[in-house]
Amino acid sequence: MDTFSNTQNPESAPQNSLERFLKAQESSYPQALEEIRNGRKQTHWIWYIFPQLRGLGHSYNANFYGIADLEEARRYLNHPILGARLREITRALLLLPEGLSAESILGGIDALKVCSCMTLFNQVAPGGIFRQVLERYYQNREDQLTLKALNIPKEGFLLGAVAGDIIGSVYERYSVKRTDFPLFSGLSRYTDDTVMTVAVADWLLGTEALTPTLQHYVRHYPRAGYGGMFLQWGMSSNPVPYHSFGNGSAMRVSPVGWAFDTLQETLDYAQASAAVTHNHPEGIKGAQAVAACIFLARQGKSKEEIRSFIEKKFGYDLHRTCAEIRPTYHFDVTCQGSVPESIIAFLESTDFESAVRLAVSLGGDADTMGAIAGSIAEAFYGGVPDSIRQECTRRMPYDLLAVLHRFHQKFMS
Repeated sequence: MDTFSNTQNPESAPQNSLERFLKAQESSYPQALEEIRNGRKQTHWIWYIFPQLRGLGHSYNANFYGIADLEEARRYLNHPILGARLREITRALLLLPEGLSAESILGGIDALKVCSCMTLFNQVAPGGIFRQVLERYYQNREDQLTLKALNIPKEGFLLGAVAGDIIGSVYERYSVKRTDFPLFSGLSRYTDDTVMTVAVADWLLGTEALTPTLQHYVRHYPRAGYGGMFLQWGMSSNPVPYHSFGNGSAMRVSPVGWAFDTLQETLDYAQASAAVTHNHPEGIKGAQAVAACIFLARQGKSKEEIRSFIEKKFGYDLHRTCAEIRPTYHFDVTCQGSVPESIIAFLESTDFESAVRLAVSLGGDADTMGAIAGSIAEAFYGGVPDSIRQECTRRMPYDLLAVLHRFHQKFMS
């Protein structure tokens, strides 16, 4: 029943302002939180405590308290009061005893609204408590009407580097020296490798120059796990290259390997993508080598042809095996100490998954090496397996996926 109490006057706050939620929650939030903690919703507050996208409900309240789009959802979650309350009451759901269903706690209709809310905010902050509610109460199923309203595509992404990054993220600091590790866990997440790959893709789509594009993504995703020097560069008002030969140039370059019709253009743009930060010759070489591998794989070249070109052009020793490298290999974030090994993992692989597994199993900078091997394997094997794609896309926010989808449509379709 859509009724307002005396403190919930819809005329007192504009529909496009978050103030409408603050006014509505002023007296009802403590009651709502208590009801959830007691395991049973009893009063009427669902629309402004667990908001969903506007247009999914047909009542006045559903419309007035509906979230307009992902940008408003992001502002809601970042609001110091509203975001904190949403997280608090969501955690309260997760702290309830096992065995309770969403329907028994909320009632059938409101259980659907909470699923919609969790789906929406999981797009803003993927992989956290909103995903945990979906996993526990909804069999890990997102609300399809919400996804449809957001116009989130289910396939058609540049995803090789992203998949390698997410799979390797768990093992970056806790190295594994075998290939039979779990591909995904609750801790698997995208890192700076993914964010910077998206930034380069956005640059190639013609949004703006590379430096402001990279800085935009650093500032929008400041906790993605950047290296110290790069983070300083990303936040600087006067960013200049800092002569780095770290593998950050190689981890972000994969879009370049797809965007051009000639090898020379690919090498030139790979250099440009690296030089704004990683202007050391080794930093540039690492980016060019990875981009060249992707370009050659796209052209149908064999692994032996790819190996021969990279060894001749860049001087990397690619005649070692993963079994020879693994016992003594250690964490190394330099291009010269991680790019050749990542390429070897691809060369030794039999499919996309094995390429990433081999790269991670070396026990080094697992997310970046997984990203490099995965980016080449995507081009060589013709994509990322559906099961891996689904695991990765559900861990990523919509705005990053949207760029990767536009890139796929322009350069890969």
